[in-house]
Amino acid sequence: MFKRVILIFSFLLTQLFAVITLHAAQTNDSLANLSLEELISRADKYDNNVYLTYAEKKKWSPAEQLSLYQVHANRLINEGDLDAALTYFRKLDSLGSLYNDPFSQFVAKLSIGEIHYRQKDYAESKIAFEAAQPFIKEFPEGVDRILAASEYSFFYYLNGKFELYIKELEANNAKLDNLLKSSKLEATDRNYILLSKATLDVFSARGYLMNESFDKAESALANARRIIDEHFPDESLLTDVQQELVQGELYFFKKDFKTAIPYFQKIVNLEETSFKEFQYMAKVFLAISYYQLKDYDQSLKFAEDAVGQKIQVADYIDYEMEALRYAYLSSKELGDMDKAQQYSAIFLEQDEALNDTKRSNFVNSIINNLEVGKLKDDLQEKTKVNSNLRYVLIGLAVLIILLTVYVIYQRRMHKENKRRIEEYMDKLEREKTEPRKEIRVEEKPAVEIDASEPVEPIEPDERSIRLLEKLRLFEEGELFTDPKMSLSYLASHLETNTITLSKLINTYKEMNFNDYINGLRIKYIIEKIKNEPKFEQYKISYLAEVSGFSSHSIFSKAFKKSTGFTPSQFLDYLKEDR
Repeated sequence: MFKRVILIFSFLLTQLFAVITLHAAQTNDSLANLSLEELISRADKYDNNVYLTYAEKKKWSPAEQLSLYQVHANRLINEGDLDAALTYFRKLDSLGSLYNDPFSQFVAKLSIGEIHYRQKDYAESKIAFEAAQPFIKEFPEGVDRILAASEYSFFYYLNGKFELYIKELEANNAKLDNLLKSSKLEATDRNYILLSKATLDVFSARGYLMNESFDKAESALANARRIIDEHFPDESLLTDVQQELVQGELYFFKKDFKTAIPYFQKIVNLEETSFKEFQYMAKVFLAISYYQLKDYDQSLKFAEDAVGQKIQVADYIDYEMEALRYAYLSSKELGDMDKAQQYSAIFLEQDEALNDTKRSNFVNSIINNLEVGKLKDDLQEKTKVNSNLRYVLIGLAVLIILLTVYVIYQRRMHKENKRRIEEYMDKLEREKTEPRKEIRVEEKPAVEIDASEPVEPIEPDERSIRLLEKLRLFEEGELFTDPKMSLSYLASHLETNTITLSKLINTYKEMNFNDYINGLRIKYIIEKIKNEPKFEQYKISYLAEVSGFSSHSIFSKAFKKSTGFTPSQFLDYLKEDR
């Protein structure tokens, strides 16, 4: 059973393959009978380049081959495949050179210049346009040369030289008027000139708009409309679509957005696939118009449609950036900050790449849109905030490092202070427990005295012993805490003179009087703090006063000199130790 199913399935596949092969053969046979014109017509009708690809495999006359490359390249531009279109125009240029056809070379070089402009490669665009200019004179005098010169003048428009662009078109339009005055023109030639004149009127209107000459733009559009209505009322023309777009732009730049919208909407609703570029431009103008009318939902809708479509237009206005700008602004107004952030980032990248403030803000500068600066201001503010945040983070990092170093230093100092305090406390304990050193009086050898020098009386050794004993009793008391304590005061109390007392302290205490008294006071207050916990709660200024010092600063300085640590460090040590 399974084998039978396999056999049946194999038979069906064989028959299907035979049918497909036969159909393909019949299709090729049918296409083989078509002329180039018929193949191009089918490509347009079915919007499919397969007919043109097939046509390239056949042999045609030089004129037909040139026509095929040009048509194929233009269709690729409409589809947005600029790289492929560039390849075909380069083929057209090479073939035109081979067949000595300057007209094909002119079209090729001009088209290559426009493609480079669409790709924002402005240097290569300029080279291609300038290479096309010498071929204008190869056109026969008359309407073809006039149109070739007008096509070349588009280079001025793209570079923002609107006055020069208008001047060239006005001169060429005047030449067409002169041609129309001839009585020998056939109807076909007259219609060709009229259609050319309508086209130049639309181009001129665009130039006037960009130069903010609205009355002249309106007049030029009226002329174009009159020609189309009188001579081509029933025909669907590219010029007619261009005229509708520029008419909408006229109202747009005059800030009559409500009147402009129907013109743009009419173009968006066109069903013909050959008008994609105009529909893209109309969507961008609709996004801006609805934003100005505060209909942010509609503005975002058309802006996002344009962003998604993303057709690279050869125009001084950067439609891609305008679509991104108003997608951002509308998203922000609607409170969708995720979208706003997404579009703002792309816009900023495009704006940096363009590096042309005039072009970037051109549309908004004409309609005096106060919103134009919002995006850049917001981005600059964001950049500023990010920059400030970066500095704050760096500062915090530095602060953390400094704090870490400080903490480590403090810990080391704390350990060192603790060691010093413990050593000092041990020293005090030893002084309490160690027996007092016995002072021995040694006999000194007799010294010969010069009778001419005054002799200072020498006190007997027994007196020194008595004074030292009195000092011991003085040290065991609290008299040294008296703020009035001085060398003369103590000498009087010990019933001696200041010289003797000073020498005695220097000799046996190995310090001067002030250090001696301060040392007694420091030991006294340390014992108080150690033995009476309430002293830990007192302020240092009070401790200074209790121990006989006249000020907080003198007390702290004396404490540090005597012990090697500050009163605060000592108090902290005791708190930890308890």
